[in-house]
Amino acid sequence: MGSPLSRLSEEARREVMRLARPFRLRRGEVLFYPQDPAHTVYLVEEGLVRLFLLGQKDEEATLAVLGPGGVLGEAAFLGGAYGAYAEPLVYTEGVSFPGRELALVVQRNPEVARLFLELSLGRLKETERRLAELRFLSVSARLAQALLRHFPDGEVPLSHQDLAALVGATRETVTKLLGEWALRGVLELGYRKIQVVDKEGLARILEEG
Repeated sequence: MGSPLSRLSEEARREVMRLARPFRLRRGEVLFYPQDPAHTVYLVEEGLVRLFLLGQKDEEATLAVLGPGGVLGEAAFLGGAYGAYAEPLVYTEGVSFPGRELALVVQRNPEVARLFLELSLGRLKETERRLAELRFLSVSARLAQALLRHFPDGEVPLSHQDLAALVGATRETVTKLLGEWALRGVLELGYRKIQVVDKEGLARILEEG
């Protein structure tokens, strides 16, 4: 999957890339905090970034998980704070843009405006999808869905706690399900690593709801 910036005309892409700066993040680093002033817009090109909030008892609520083509930090177009935590689940890289300068390009270039509107709508749809899954799918189905969607090569370099946060469940529940699936030969478990060996079996678990 190429960068969504490749969908722009050469002239528009050159204007946007003039503002672009690369960023690279290791797993566990925080890209931004809720209270941070929003100055920068980020475009993910490789990896996964989780947007989440913390409750009063430090319980986590995942808002979205963004892979390649995901955009975050749009608050930088208007100012204010980011309003959420953003941290990579795996090694992640992409490009960042100064929000105010990019907003000026968006204002004068309809092609760029359309692209970033589409990318922002993609994140909104991701959030809506998560809400629907939390409401209508079991933890088992949500976990199977997450493994199939975010790790198509079958290699899952996340801890059980990471996966629990990803699907809105407790670590104990996720550990129990993974253990059951390992016994069924659907996956293999290692230290901070899970390998899906039977994608069809995982798909059947998802279909069961």
